[in-house]
Amino acid sequence: MKFSPMKLIRTLHAWGGLTLALLLLLSSITGTLLVWKEDYVKLITPEAQVDFTPTPEALAVIAAAVEAEFENNDILNIQFATEQFPLTKVTLYDTNYAYVDIQGNVVDQWYMNDRIEEWLYDLHHRLLLDDLGLTITGLAAIALLILVLLGVITFIPLRRQFRKGVVPENLQRSELVISHRNLGSVIALPLLLTLVTGIILAFPFQAEELLLDELRQTPEYSDAMVVGIDEINGEGVGDWLPAMERTLAVFPGAVIRSASVPSGFLIHRIIGVQQEGEWNRTGMSVTYIDEEMGYMDLRIDAQNFPLTERVFNTVYPLHTGKTGSLLYKLWMTFFGIGVALLSLMGLTSFIKSKIGNR
Repeated sequence: MKFSPMKLIRTLHAWGGLTLALLLLLSSITGTLLVWKEDYVKLITPEAQVDFTPTPEALAVIAAAVEAEFENNDILNIQFATEQFPLTKVTLYDTNYAYVDIQGNVVDQWYMNDRIEEWLYDLHHRLLLDDLGLTITGLAAIALLILVLLGVITFIPLRRQFRKGVVPENLQRSELVISHRNLGSVIALPLLLTLVTGIILAFPFQAEELLLDELRQTPEYSDAMVVGIDEINGEGVGDWLPAMERTLAVFPGAVIRSASVPSGFLIHRIIGVQQEGEWNRTGMSVTYIDEEMGYMDLRIDAQNFPLTERVFNTVYPLHTGKTGSLLYKLWMTFFGIGVALLSLMGLTSFIKSKIGNR
């Protein structure tokens, strides 16, 4: 029998698709729902249904209230309320979390995935299996990446069938195969982007070591962290409000997004901001301000990072849809539905091929 590379590719794509179809279906459905996670929380939380302007004065009140409510050593990160989502999320030690309203009152506190939307995130990200699940999803994304590339190869010699569109005329296997192939060609590029970003989020430390460690060890990288710091110091200038105002002064036009509190491990208030042109809304540009002495010891400007790191910082918003754009969220929603349909058509056509339903 003559060896056929294309037949081998189609066979690998078919059996690989069967193995991963249900996981891809699960990921596409949960991922699409998670795009609207904050909208859901806002809908069911009266404290989030308020008008809010994230001024330094308002955010300083929230930060001080968080420090008063929790032990500093237990507070890992504060993700501040925004105009669109007026709840502050506090990440605490040992996978505990809390929502705080704009007055600084605790609205809810939970462990791990006790809330339904957090359970959904855990299902999407870790399959409810902790680190093992994260490894499985990361390896599955790598396999799916290969599967998509194989699918594109099988589409090329049959591309004339694209005129039949992505909606099958009936549920016969031949129609499902054509529609599956055509739909796959349409969403191949965004699917590849989603898979690559998902792999990085599943293996963040390995990705940082591979892509960024060498860049971060240069003298130029370290020297840039003290460029643009102010010369202010003294009693009180390291408190929350002046620290936030000073941060905005050295990052003109930025918006405060996050903070870390001084603790037994750190003497600084770390204020994270989003600058104009940054997609990542978690606060990648930061200042380190000594709580007691008031010195601004570091100013880290994410927009001056090497290109590789700036691209790396877009991974999270691109994968999650958290870019601040409603249009991007809508696009992610339609894309997620498309991936779910792609999985269903591929799985159904494979089953039909094995039971003789042509």
